[in-house]
Amino acid sequence: MASAGRGRGRGRGLLAANVGSAPKPGPQGDGETTKVCKDYRNGDSPPPGTVQELEDYLEGLTLNLTEDNLEDIMTLSQAMSTEDHLKNVAKRLYDKSLRDQEFAKYGACICDRLSNVEVQGSKFRNVILKFVQEDFKAKDETRRSDNKRYLGFVSFLCQVFGNVRLATGDTMKPLVVPVYDCLEQILNDQSSNEDEYECFSIQLQSIGKDLELQDQPRMSLMLDQVRTRIIKDGLTARGRCTLLELLECGSRGWKPLSNDLTRFYCDTMVEIFATSIE
Repeated sequence: MASAGRGRGRGRGLLAANVGSAPKPGPQGDGETTKVCKDYRNGDSPPPGTVQELEDYLEGLTLNLTEDNLEDIMTLSQAMSTEDHLKNVAKRLYDKSLRDQEFAKYGACICDRLSNVEVQGSKFRNVILKFVQEDFKAKDETRRSDNKRYLGFVSFLCQVFGNVRLATGDTMKPLVVPVYDCLEQILNDQSSNEDEYECFSIQLQSIGKDLELQDQPRMSLMLDQVRTRIIKDGLTARGRCTLLELLECGSRGWKPLSNDLTRFYCDTMVEIFATSIE
């Protein structure tokens, strides 16, 4: 039976408007609000087959992740009784996060909640980090062969750094260098495409504050490189708009842009897209 370590906080990074308000997806992600699992936190034992139910539940999650979803996942996780169960569930969540870079943030929040769940001496967090380490080593080949998965990996790596916390509340410092390496790989490559620049911008706006706290000189250098790319390197209008929005966020101490600025960049991007298809 799975055991949890010291209590995890609520999934970091979840939008307050989402938690507890959006409909709960069922195993097929149909948006139904029906409770999909019994509450076994009162000492009852989960019935056989619940591990498969947990995998199906994870697969059916949408971007409307709620606090109820996280509680259901913790309940279902009690059915994991072997190391293979733990690895299979972790792999299911990891692959889903890499298939959809928008889901990466929510996948990382689930990882934070399951972080200290331990089965037969294996912790969920360590299993996930092993997957990340393996894909980090293969990132160059993945970028060439499957750019969508590469962007999913970069997004998930960044979100794990930003959302998964140790028992002390600290970020995982061993991820600092890999995160910088992946972001700089996109920024410094003249052949990077617009989707990669967008991923770079979204992720850095999300984790920039925490990342800068760990290595301020490297962050300053990277932002200088962003300025150089905008001014000198012949980016497309979409690429310049994406990086300029990032610079504005960084100059504000990584605080979210005002509604007016956000609207400006959204409207500008719409005009750029409209022009590109004329």
